[in-house]
Amino acid sequence: MRIIIGIVGQIASGKGILVKYLVKKLGFVSFSPISIVHAELREKGTKEFTRQTLQDMGDELRQGYGDDVLARRLNEVIKGQKKDRVVIEGIRNPGEIEFLKKKPGFILIGVKAKHELRFKRLLSRDKEWDPKNYNDFIKVDKRDLGIGQEKSGQQVRKCLAYCDYALTNNKDVIDFEKKIKKLMSNNQ
Repeated sequence: MRIIIGIVGQIASGKGILVKYLVKKLGFVSFSPISIVHAELREKGTKEFTRQTLQDMGDELRQGYGDDVLARRLNEVIKGQKKDRVVIEGIRNPGEIEFLKKKPGFILIGVKAKHELRFKRLLSRDKEWDPKNYNDFIKVDKRDLGIGQEKSGQQVRKCLAYCDYALTNNKDVIDFEKKIKKLMSNNQ
Protein backbone atom coordinates (compact mmCIF):
# COMPACT_ATOMS: atom_id res chain seq x y z
CA MET A 1 0.00 0.00 0.00
CA ARG A 2 1.24 3.48 -0.85
CA ILE A 3 2.01 5.80 2.06
CA ILE A 4 1.65 9.51 1.38
CA ILE A 5 2.91 11.84 4.07
CA GLY A 6 1.91 15.48 3.81
CA ILE A 7 4.03 18.07 5.60
CA VAL A 8 2.73 21.42 6.80
CA GLY A 9 4.54 23.90 8.98
CA GLN A 10 5.50 27.44 9.67
CA ILE A 11 8.31 29.14 7.79
CA ALA A 12 11.74 27.83 8.92
CA SER A 13 10.17 25.37 11.36
CA GLY A 14 12.09 22.37 10.03
CA LYS A 15 9.90 20.93 7.27
CA GLY A 16 12.97 20.41 5.10
CA ILE A 17 14.74 18.44 7.81
CA LEU A 18 11.74 16.12 8.10
CA VAL A 19 11.57 15.63 4.33
CA LYS A 20 15.32 15.01 4.10
CA TYR A 21 15.05 12.36 6.85
CA LEU A 22 12.14 10.61 5.11
CA VAL A 23 13.95 10.61 1.76
CA LYS A 24 17.45 9.63 2.93
CA LYS A 25 16.66 7.30 5.80
CA LEU A 26 13.33 5.78 4.80
CA GLY A 27 13.38 5.84 1.00
CA PHE A 28 10.55 8.28 0.36
CA VAL A 29 10.34 10.29 -2.85
CA SER A 30 9.60 14.00 -2.36
CA PHE A 31 7.16 16.32 -4.12
CA SER A 32 6.02 19.87 -3.41
CA PRO A 33 3.00 21.89 -4.49
CA ILE A 34 5.40 24.77 -5.12
CA SER A 35 6.73 22.87 -8.16
CA ILE A 36 3.30 23.33 -9.76
CA VAL A 37 3.46 27.05 -8.98
CA HIS A 38 6.98 27.30 -10.43
CA ALA A 39 5.81 25.63 -13.65
CA GLU A 40 2.88 28.01 -13.94
CA LEU A 41 5.09 31.06 -13.43
CA ARG A 42 7.61 29.80 -16.01
CA GLU A 43 4.76 29.26 -18.46
CA LYS A 44 3.77 32.90 -17.96
CA GLY A 45 7.35 34.01 -18.64
CA THR A 46 8.43 34.79 -15.08
CA LYS A 47 12.17 34.29 -14.74
CA GLU A 48 12.74 35.42 -11.17
CA PHE A 49 10.80 33.86 -8.31
CA THR A 50 10.23 35.54 -4.96
CA ARG A 51 8.20 34.38 -2.01
CA GLN A 52 5.56 36.96 -2.97
CA THR A 53 5.32 35.92 -6.65
CA LEU A 54 5.06 32.28 -5.60
CA GLN A 55 2.39 32.99 -2.98
CA ASP A 56 0.46 35.26 -5.34
CA MET A 57 0.46 32.63 -8.11
CA GLY A 58 -0.60 29.89 -5.69
CA ASP A 59 -3.46 32.10 -4.49
CA GLU A 60 -4.43 32.90 -8.08
CA LEU A 61 -4.48 29.23 -9.06
CA ARG A 62 -6.64 28.31 -6.06
CA GLN A 63 -9.05 31.18 -6.77
CA GLY A 64 -9.35 30.19 -10.42
CA TYR A 65 -9.39 26.40 -10.21
CA GLY A 66 -10.39 25.54 -6.64
CA ASP A 67 -8.53 25.38 -3.34
CA ASP A 68 -7.39 21.82 -4.06
CA VAL A 69 -5.84 22.60 -7.49
CA LEU A 70 -2.22 22.19 -6.41
CA ALA A 71 -2.94 18.84 -4.77
CA ARG A 72 -4.92 17.64 -7.81
CA ARG A 73 -2.13 18.60 -10.21
CA LEU A 74 0.52 17.13 -7.94
CA ASN A 75 -1.52 13.94 -7.68
CA GLU A 76 -1.25 13.53 -11.45
CA VAL A 77 2.54 13.71 -11.17
CA ILE A 78 2.61 11.29 -8.23
CA LYS A 79 0.42 8.75 -10.04
CA GLY A 80 3.29 8.08 -12.43
CA GLN A 81 5.68 7.19 -9.58
CA LYS A 82 6.52 3.59 -8.87
CA LYS A 83 7.55 4.29 -5.26
CA ASP A 84 5.14 3.38 -2.49
CA ARG A 85 6.50 6.03 -0.11
CA VAL A 86 5.71 9.61 -1.05
CA VAL A 87 6.19 12.82 0.92
CA ILE A 88 4.54 16.12 -0.03
CA GLU A 89 6.26 19.14 1.47
CA GLY A 90 4.78 22.59 1.95
CA ILE A 91 1.02 22.21 2.00
CA ARG A 92 -0.48 25.67 2.46
CA ASN A 93 -4.27 25.42 2.11
CA PRO A 94 -6.94 23.19 3.71
CA GLY A 95 -8.39 22.46 0.24
CA GLU A 96 -5.18 20.60 -0.57
CA ILE A 97 -5.47 18.56 2.63
CA GLU A 98 -9.12 17.72 2.04
CA PHE A 99 -8.21 16.35 -1.39
CA LEU A 100 -5.24 14.35 -0.08
CA LYS A 101 -7.16 12.97 2.92
CA LYS A 102 -9.30 11.02 0.42
CA LYS A 103 -6.19 9.07 -0.64
CA PRO A 104 -5.65 5.78 1.19
CA GLY A 105 -2.54 5.86 3.34
CA PHE A 106 -2.39 9.65 3.68
CA ILE A 107 -0.92 11.05 6.91
CA LEU A 108 -0.45 14.75 7.68
CA ILE A 109 2.44 15.83 9.89
CA GLY A 110 2.75 19.36 11.23
CA VAL A 111 6.03 20.99 12.18
CA LYS A 112 6.13 23.83 14.69
CA ALA A 113 8.88 25.90 16.26
CA LYS A 114 9.17 29.03 18.38
CA HIS A 115 8.91 32.35 16.57
CA GLU A 116 12.33 33.72 17.54
CA LEU A 117 14.06 30.45 16.69
CA ARG A 118 12.43 30.33 13.26
CA PHE A 119 13.65 33.86 12.56
CA LYS A 120 17.22 32.90 13.55
CA ARG A 121 17.06 29.85 11.30
CA LEU A 122 15.70 31.94 8.47
CA LEU A 123 18.64 34.34 8.76
CA SER A 124 21.19 31.53 8.91
CA ARG A 125 19.82 29.68 5.88
CA ASP A 126 20.15 32.95 3.95
CA LYS A 127 17.77 32.19 1.09
CA GLU A 128 17.58 35.04 -1.36
CA TRP A 129 13.82 35.54 -0.96
CA ASP A 130 13.73 35.30 2.84
CA PRO A 131 13.17 38.51 4.84
CA LYS A 132 16.30 40.03 6.32
CA ASN A 133 14.79 41.78 9.35
CA TYR A 134 12.32 40.83 12.05
CA ASN A 135 9.52 43.19 10.94
CA ASP A 136 9.59 41.79 7.41
CA PHE A 137 9.64 38.26 8.85
CA ILE A 138 6.51 39.03 10.87
CA LYS A 139 4.71 40.27 7.73
CA VAL A 140 5.68 37.21 5.70
CA ASP A 141 4.86 34.86 8.58
CA LYS A 142 1.41 36.40 9.08
CA ARG A 143 0.56 35.96 5.41
CA ASP A 144 1.81 32.37 5.44
CA LEU A 145 -0.24 31.58 8.54
CA GLY A 146 -3.34 33.04 6.87
CA ILE A 147 -3.78 36.25 8.83
CA GLY A 148 -5.70 38.65 6.60
CA GLN A 149 -5.85 36.11 3.77
CA GLU A 150 -8.82 35.01 1.70
CA LYS A 151 -10.02 31.39 1.93
CA SER A 152 -7.97 30.53 -1.18
CA GLY A 153 -4.81 32.13 0.20
CA GLN A 154 -2.01 30.88 2.40
CA GLN A 155 -3.59 29.13 5.41
CA VAL A 156 -0.85 27.31 7.31
CA ARG A 157 -2.50 27.92 10.70
CA LYS A 158 -5.73 26.24 9.54
CA CYS A 159 -3.72 23.43 7.92
CA LEU A 160 -1.95 22.69 11.20
CA ALA A 161 -5.35 21.98 12.77
CA TYR A 162 -5.80 19.04 10.34
CA CYS A 163 -2.60 17.25 11.38
CA ASP A 164 -2.58 13.63 12.41
CA TYR A 165 0.73 14.27 14.17
CA ALA A 166 2.63 17.38 15.22
CA LEU A 167 6.35 17.68 15.86
CA THR A 168 8.04 20.56 17.64
CA ASN A 169 11.51 21.58 16.56
CA ASN A 170 12.75 23.91 19.28
CA LYS A 171 16.21 22.43 19.84
CA ASP A 172 18.76 21.11 17.37
CA VAL A 173 18.70 18.78 14.36
CA ILE A 174 19.72 15.75 16.42
CA ASP A 175 16.80 16.24 18.83
CA PHE A 176 14.37 16.79 15.95
CA GLU A 177 15.56 13.69 14.09
CA LYS A 178 15.03 11.62 17.25
CA LYS A 179 11.42 12.82 17.31
CA ILE A 180 11.00 11.97 13.63
CA LYS A 181 12.50 8.51 14.14
CA LYS A 182 10.19 7.81 17.09
CA LEU A 183 7.13 8.99 15.17
CA MET A 184 7.99 6.95 12.10
CA SER A 185 8.84 3.79 14.05
CA ASN A 186 5.42 4.01 15.71
CA ASN A 187 3.69 4.33 12.32
CA GLN A 188 5.39 1.73 10.13
